[in-house]
Formats: sequence, structure tokens, C-alpha cells
Amino acid sequence: MALIRVCFGTMLLGLTFIPFSAAMEQVNVATPSYGLIELPVVVAVRNGYFRSERLEIQKIQIEPEVAVKALLAGEVNFSLAWEASVRAAAAGLPIKVVAAIVTKPPYVLMSRPEVRTGKDLKGKTLGMDTFASMTDYLSRMAVRYLGVESGTIAFVEIGNTALRLAALKTGEIQAATFDLTGAVKAEQQGMKRLVPIGEIIEYPMLGAAATTAQLATKREQTTKFIRALLRGTRFIKQHRTETIPIIQRYLKLTAREAAQTYDWAAPYFTDDGLILDRLLALSVRRAKDEGKSANDSALRQVADWSVIREVMAERRKLPPWLKQYDP
Repeated sequence: MALIRVCFGTMLLGLTFIPFSAAMEQVNVATPSYGLIELPVVVAVRNGYFRSERLEIQKIQIEPEVAVKALLAGEVNFSLAWEASVRAAAAGLPIKVVAAIVTKPPYVLMSRPEVRTGKDLKGKTLGMDTFASMTDYLSRMAVRYLGVESGTIAFVEIGNTALRLAALKTGEIQAATFDLTGAVKAEQQGMKRLVPIGEIIEYPMLGAAATTAQLATKREQTTKFIRALLRGTRFIKQHRTETIPIIQRYLKLTAREAAQTYDWAAPYFTDDGLILDRLLALSVRRAKDEGKSANDSALRQVADWSVIREVMAERRKLPPWLKQYDP
């Protein structure tokens, strides 16, 4: 009996030690919009991946350019606004992209039913959120792919997804580019899928960025964040059945819409958070000047893959049987 009491007491000491061994760290994450761009973070939170790293995640939705300022001011630890982060880093600000999550644009050029080919776009109106935005850039890429001269199409500013979809339905515009969730809704309402843009070009659209100060002084926190983020991404790619209900609840979609959104989006996520130099160079060229090439020094100025490489090297040491339980 005495031995049992001693063992039981030892167990209690161990149990009471765990919760207090490491305090939860609050990590503020800036996200530019509500939608698929947040899905890896949402999944990682839901599955407890951040909590297992002793991180408490606070998502803050703010404009991309404001997110850059918040990063520099230390008000947020990470930003998911890929393009704004690359632009800031390319301009010499102390910001680095530390993980790439999506390598292809999760966008689709949608049209009214009567627009069946690129030729049918001539003389028509294409709506976007704002000029010089990502949807503007991707829309023009899609039109070029269809072999249509941009001068034969009227490009107009309409506003957000809901406004563009409404304008498409009424015939105010004949085509518009939507993210995958918006494209699914448009298709459900009778619109035509003209060009899935992720199938014609590779272009990184989502990733995490941090300041050089974060990397220098909070490297362990950065490692924990990236490790949990990648677990969320892998879960999405490996667990279709479990991910679809998460998409459905989070984005307030029907089961059919959530399944279609998943099937379009899942192949676009990276396996390890890394991208090829040529894809990073595309972002750098767009951030600076499309006519200029991005050399190795420019790429090093924009990205720091050291943490993610350490995380992946650590994962490679896991036995195969354990990886199936730890996505």
C-alpha cells in the first residue's frame, strides 16, 4: 500500500507539473481577409496544433498594408498577407516571408452563361474589386491566356465578391474573377467557369511573414508557429472527409459547396511550406517592376527559409508509423 501511495503521489506531481511547465504565449496573426486564406490557421486551431505548441492564436483581420505596419510596430507576430509582405521586404524593410502555403492562385475567371469562349469576351465588360489589385492582375493574365487583347475588353471596378457576383447576375458585367469560394457560389447560380487560373499559372498567394526581429529574438516561437501551421496544411491535404465540414462551418457554405471548394483548393497547398526560387522571383518582380529580374540577393532579401527547413528536417526524423498520426 505504501508503494502504491508513493507511485500515485509521483503521478500527481507529474500531472500538476505539466500545465505550469510552460505558459501559453499569445501570438497575433494578421490576416487580410476572411476565407480560404485563413484555412490552415483555422484547421490548426481547431485540431489543437497551436495549443500543443503552447501558443494561443489571436487572428486579426486588417488590410495588407496595415498588416505590414503592425508587423514593424510589433503589434502582430505574423502576417498572412503574402503580396504586401513581399513588397515591403523587396523595398528593404526588415520583413521576411518564412513560409509559403499556396503555390497557385485559388481564383477562377467566371462568366455569364452566354460567354462560352475567350472570343465571346470581346466587347464585353469584366469587373474586378479595384484596379492594380491581385484580381486585376489575375484577370488580365486569364484574358491573355484566352488569346484576347485586353484593349478589346472594358475593365471596371465593382467592389467585393458579393457586389461582383450581383453585377454578374444582372448582366451589368459579363465576367469577373473570384476566389474559389466565390466561384463555387457563382457556379451554383448558373455562371460559367471560364478559366481556373490556378491551372494556367503558378504564383504564390499565401504564406507567413515575420520581421527580422521576430526571427532573431523569438525564433523558438516562430518555429512553433510554423510547425503547427504546416500540420494544419498537411491535414487539409490528407483528410478530405474531415476538412470539408470545417470549410462548411467556417465559410457558411452548403455541404455541396464546401466539397467543391475543397476539391478545387486542396491541390494548391504546398507539402512543406517551400517554393521554388522562380516562383518567389515572380512575386519579387511584381512587387518591384515586372520588367526586372530578381537575382539571388533579392530573393535572400525577401525570404528566410531557415526555420521551415529546420522544421522539415525535424519531421523527417519521425518514424513512418508516427507520421500517420501526426500529419
